Amino acid sequence: MAEGSATGTRSAFFAHLSASSLWMAGMSLQGFLISALLVYVLNLPAAQTGSARFMAELPPLLILFLGGVLGDRRDGRRYLMLMHALMALPPLFIALVHSTGQLSYWWVVLFGVLMASIQSLSDPARQSTLSRVAHLDIQRAITWMTIVTSTVGIGGFLLGARLESWGVSTVLVLQSALFAAGMAAVARLPALPPLAQGPRRSAKDNLLQGLRATLAIPLLRNVIGLNFLSSLFNAGAYIVVVPYILNEVYAGTASSLAQAMIVFTIGSIGSNLLLLRFMPLLHPGRLFLFMQLTRMGILGLIFIEPGPWFFQVLLVAWGLNMGVTTTLVRTTVQELAPALARAQVLSILLFSFMVSSPVSALILGFLISLTSPTFALVPGIVISAVIFLLGLRVSGLWQYRSPAADRSAPPPAPGPASE
Repeated sequence: MAEGSATGTRSAFFAHLSASSLWMAGMSLQGFLISALLVYVLNLPAAQTGSARFMAELPPLLILFLGGVLGDRRDGRRYLMLMHALMALPPLFIALVHSTGQLSYWWVVLFGVLMASIQSLSDPARQSTLSRVAHLDIQRAITWMTIVTSTVGIGGFLLGARLESWGVSTVLVLQSALFAAGMAAVARLPALPPLAQGPRRSAKDNLLQGLRATLAIPLLRNVIGLNFLSSLFNAGAYIVVVPYILNEVYAGTASSLAQAMIVFTIGSIGSNLLLLRFMPLLHPGRLFLFMQLTRMGILGLIFIEPGPWFFQVLLVAWGLNMGVTTTLVRTTVQELAPALARAQVLSILLFSFMVSSPVSALILGFLISLTSPTFALVPGIVISAVIFLLGLRVSGLWQYRSPAADRSAPPPAPGPASE
């Protein structure tokens, strides 16, 4: 059980798991909807789609650190219930807009901004709360969370696959229902008062506390930095490039995009099931670096435009690869982050994920317009090689020994957040 927690029970973990699964189903559907609305409903070119994602996902970055502060300073149960309630509203609004025939480029951008902003407020608290309710070590807890939420998240893609037969408005209403249903699961959590004691700091001091805690531990800042590089052109390639590969290379439809996302997610789930078999890992950083080399091969094979069936196989492999790297980054940061600033440190990690998405959307969207969808995979291949070399030589990842697996290792330095 995580330090400072008196709530790590099976029932609390199951409640958190249920709420997070419903949230993931809604967010999986959200990821599909933004791409489907832009590419297949509005039929926009790649450059305009990339610009839309850039505009939709950039403003929430400013809110993310506020989410970290609130996550450390508010009762976790009440806070997450509020987030679920807020998240259920934008889909209903956009469903109304679509039903009146007014859906346009800017309405989709607004939809993306609202949903990503609420997610930014929610995610640091959701992830830091896991450390308090889990009755397992953090590596296994995060891996189980990833497996279950990703499996339920496939349900979101299945709803998306019905977009053409059920209609946009119906799917949006069902998305709202997923977030609303999560409130019942959150209500079963125990009270989760803030861990921080003493006088309240200003918002500026709280933000600086999380930044100081991150910078004080070299490995922590290196892991987050490498994750940013990885997300910039690898996760970005999946979000932006795959819809256009399907559309222009394989003549796909919105249903094809939903199928591709399901296949990718199955790979991610499979990788976490494999990880769970061997956890806790003593040297998670070594596996993270090795996966950079395998990703280069996967993207290289997609680049040559294989047949449709082999493309699906490669999507499974890509999902497996990204499932491993994402889980390893999250578990390592959770292990290293000081308890009193954990949500704030996690908000910095989430920032590294989120800032890469609008930047890569803008760059890759224009790159597709100038070249081809498959050529936009080349930056991801180069970045993977850079991550491997930096990680091997200067990051400390190769030498890192997880305290969850190495009982003889001293705990991570507390950093300034616990002073």
